[in-house]
This record gives sequence, C-alpha cells and structure tokens, in this order.
Amino acid sequence: MASDAASNGGPKVSSPAANALIYVTLICFLVLGLVAGWRSHRNANLFLKAIKSQTVWALSLNFLAVNIGAGIFFTLPEVGTIAGITGVFAYAFAAAAPLFVFALVGPMFRKHNSEQWSMTAFVMERFGRPLHVLYSVICTLFVGMYLVSELTTIYSVFSLLTPLHPLAPMIIICVVTTIYTAFGGVFASLLTDAIQCVLIFVLILVAVVVVGVSVRPSQADIERVGLVAPTKMGGELFLILTLAIAFSNMYHQGFWQRTFASRNDRDLRLATFFGFWMVFIVTALVGMAGPLAAWAGTWTPDSDVPGSSAFFTIIASLPGWVSGLTLVLTTSLSCCAIDTCQTAMFASLYDLVEQKVNIWVVRAAVVVLNVPVIVLAMQAPDILQVYLLADMLACATILPVLCGLSTRLNFIHWIDALVGCFGGIISVGVFGQVYLGNRHDGWRLLLLDGGLYVDDERVLGAFCFAPVGSLVFMFFFSGLRMGVTRLLSRRQYRYELPAAKYSSTSNSGASFYENELSLNATDKQNTLT
Repeated sequence: MASDAASNGGPKVSSPAANALIYVTLICFLVLGLVAGWRSHRNANLFLKAIKSQTVWALSLNFLAVNIGAGIFFTLPEVGTIAGITGVFAYAFAAAAPLFVFALVGPMFRKHNSEQWSMTAFVMERFGRPLHVLYSVICTLFVGMYLVSELTTIYSVFSLLTPLHPLAPMIIICVVTTIYTAFGGVFASLLTDAIQCVLIFVLILVAVVVVGVSVRPSQADIERVGLVAPTKMGGELFLILTLAIAFSNMYHQGFWQRTFASRNDRDLRLATFFGFWMVFIVTALVGMAGPLAAWAGTWTPDSDVPGSSAFFTIIASLPGWVSGLTLVLTTSLSCCAIDTCQTAMFASLYDLVEQKVNIWVVRAAVVVLNVPVIVLAMQAPDILQVYLLADMLACATILPVLCGLSTRLNFIHWIDALVGCFGGIISVGVFGQVYLGNRHDGWRLLLLDGGLYVDDERVLGAFCFAPVGSLVFMFFFSGLRMGVTRLLSRRQYRYELPAAKYSSTSNSGASFYENELSLNATDKQNTLT
C-alpha cells in the first residue's frame, strides 16, 4: 500500500491503493446517500426541512458531523505546537461548548414561531426583506469560506499522502456529495452524516491506539520540549475561540437544520449534551498530535515543517497502512463537512429567493458556486486564516439579529439591527487604531493578517469589541430613531409575535411521523418530482 521511497522519508499510499481507498469510500457514501434520499426525495417536508425527524443519538452524531471536518488535522495540532496542552483543550472546549447555545436558542425559536425551519426564515419574518437579504448573503459567503477551507485540506492531505494530483478526487468528492444531497436534501445529509460519524469514531479510535502504542516519548523529552504547563496564550484562546466559534455557528445553516430536526426541546438538550462530549473528545485527541509530535521529535519548532503539519509527521513515522487509514478518514470527514455545507448553501439561497424559484435552479446555483470554491481551494490559503475571517465577520454582525428573539426588544427595527451589524465591524477598526496607535495597522486588524497567535492582546480585543460594539451602535441608533419619531409625533415601531400554528404541539414529544409526515395541501403543491 505504501511507498517507502516517499520524498518526505515517510510512507505514502501508492497510486493504485489511493485510488481504491478514495473511490470505494466515495461509492459507499454515494449509495448510502441515495438510499437515504429515496425516503425524502418526493417529500418536500423531509427534503427541505426534516423538522422533528431525528432521534437523540442521530442528532448527537450530526452535531459532531457539523463541527468537524478534515481541517481538524491541520488547525488543532498547530494549536498544540504553539499553546501546548492548554491550547488544545481550549480549542476542544470552544468547538464543543457553543452547542449549548442551540439548546437555549432553539426552544426560543419554537416559541416564537413553531413553523420556522431556518434562521433566514426567522430573519425575514422578524426584520423584513433588507436584513433578510444581508443575512442570506452572509450565510452563503460564510458556508463558501468553510467549503474553501475544507477543500484546501483535502488538496493538502492528498498531496502529502499520495502521488495523485489532488484536483480529480477533490472534484469527484464534490460531485458525489452534490448528487446525493440534490436527490435527498436535508434528510439524506442528516442520515449519511450520522452513519459517517460512527465510522469516523471507529477510525479515530484505531488511529489513537496505533499512535499510543507506536509513539512513546520519554519523560525527559517531554520536560525538555515543554508544552505541558498552562500558558497565557492558551488561557486567552478559551475566550477568543469560544466567542469566535459560538457566533460563527449562528451563520451556519447546518447547525440550524439540526436544531429544528430535533423532535422536541428535551431531545435537543440531550443531543447537545452528548454532542458536546463527542466533539470535545474527538478534537482533543486530534489536537494532542501537536504536542506529541514535538515530544517525539517528529516535528521541531526550528524545522521547515509548519506546526499545522505536525499530525502528518507522526503519520509518516508509522507503518504505511496507517497512511491508508488516514486517507479513508480524511475522505469520510470531507464528505461529512461538504454535504453539510452544500445543504446549508442550498437552504440559504432558497430562502434568499423567498422559495419562489424552481428548486432545480437553486440546485444548479449550488453546483455553479462550487467552481470558484474549488479554484480558491487550489490556491492553498491558510486554513486557520479563512476560519478567522469568517469568525470575525460573525462576531461583528450576529448579536443584533439574535436580539430579535427577545420580546422585550420588540422595538428593534431592521434599520437598528443593520446599523448594529456595520457598527460591529467599525468597532474592530476603531479598537485596532487606538490599540496599535496607527490607522493602517488598526484597520487591517479586520483582516487578522497577523493570525491568531500574536504576542499582544489585539486579537482578544477585536473579538471582544466586535459584539459589544454591534450592540452599542444598535441601541444608540434605536434610541436616536425613537427620539426623532417621538419628536415628529409618529407612531413608534413595535414588533408583534405571529400566532404559532403548532404551538400546542411544539414540545409534545410526538414524532415527526405523527405530526409532520402527512403532506397538507401546501406541501402537495411543493412535492418534489
């Protein structure tokens, strides 16, 4: 399976073996996706929404699927090589803890309107078309950035482990996930992700056992390298990454689809609890590859190999079949992440056109958008940098939108929320200019071109000031608007909650097939052919 003459001195999967592993894995997932889609491709409810269709364990596995991708093999070990064990556990906690936000906010959505099935639908209802367009566009761009980072990871992993040109398998992965998500919609994505995550769990456990048996650094090496004691950067990462990931998840339709797929609020709370531990354990285990590589000497800070490749320096020191296992694991993780992103992008675009365009047109648009994503991924951007840009945008703009859920804040107008969104972005630039002492570097903080790991508190300040600034701008403008309205003796704006059509059954615990499966007259008009 492996070629011992690999240029990096470690085993590489040969071309025939690589092709077999990649394409057999993809064929299995394609068949699985089509079988899952057979149940939903003619049912508009299951295809578009899958509301109340998932059990606790299926939903828990889906929360794991939407949280991880092949990018964890680069970003998590890199944190470990820089911030040590503290940084690894900070990242693991930050990746898992935001799930509890959905356990809190999800029931609020059902109370607001139990017919809601996406965040964009709520924004349209609460704030109207202008903010709905902005939110939908940001969601689409946001998921596009996730796709770029995921495909960049695939490109890099296939380049490291195989002699294949990564472009062909990268395109075929996108084609496979596009086929079964176009056929089965959200329900197919949910079912395949749950099964894929079971496989991923097994593969990661096998990999952990192999690494634990084969790589055993001495106590002297651990003490010499360090990375064990708590660090200042590791402590800051607890706050930075938790804020960044929590707010960015709000723009990922994949999380909302899974939230609304829970059968009731109790199942949602249980699923987020179990999902938290699944995500924490997986990300912590993968992240520990960074310190382990440093202790074992397969990676050193003064080498030409970046810390993001620490995981693969360990793989290169192991038998060749481990590289093959990693290839299957990467393909599985990528399918999980990409099909989730594609269904999320479809939902955002379908909401953007207010569900008034033929569904095949939206499907075609998703396929077309994959082309520039693949082109950007081939440029091999810094994966962590892509995540940071998306996270900063989310931190600066999401809180004004979420304020619309509060009945006490029913005076917030869409203009107030829009000003708050732009105010959050401006706040980062203003903070940067004051903190760094000059306009050029200060406003470049919006791009975070210095990365996450800096010696000062600029990144911490940016992620803290962005959400606070958005609220300050929103409430200031809201007060100014209401003052002018009162001065002109005009009627003040107040938002009224819609009547919840299913409010009496939203928390009843009845299954999807008892409450939602039978198509009503509207659903029959939308039945997919």
